Amino acid sequence: MSRIVINRGKLMKYILALFVLLLADAACATSVPLKPLEEMVREADHVVVATVESVDMVGGRGEPITDPKARTGPGSKNRMRFNLRVQELLFTRSPALPPTLRVPLWTAWHYELGDIQEQATGSTGIFLLKGEDYQPVYPADFQRPLDERKEIERLLRPR
Repeated sequence: MSRIVINRGKLMKYILALFVLLLADAACATSVPLKPLEEMVREADHVVVATVESVDMVGGRGEPITDPKARTGPGSKNRMRFNLRVQELLFTRSPALPPTLRVPLWTAWHYELGDIQEQATGSTGIFLLKGEDYQPVYPADFQRPLDERKEIERLLRPR
């Protein structure tokens, strides 16, 4: 009968390497690469200065969810939405834009309703949106700070 000899040092290195890979994979599961501002502005159908009046959540069948501990993330059918009050229209491909917009957020982010309500409600920014249903132009960084306005207006000029 042959005997298998295991080098404990090597075994621990392999286990540690596997553990690090699993953690890295989990950390990257809901991250998206950064996208240049120029590219996002070019892809936007609507660029508005707006204030987040409220944040709400709906379930997979459109039913309202009010539990502040309710979450979104991979596998969840819950979706958060920003309810925006448009203050100024910087650009649109549409003939007109309503004064309020409901912007659905990417469902893969690990968000808790109460946290996002607390962080986003009342914030004002420049929103880069696309489509007739006002989707974010990109899952990350579609709400830009007001101090980027001059740069965004410069990028809008060639249109």
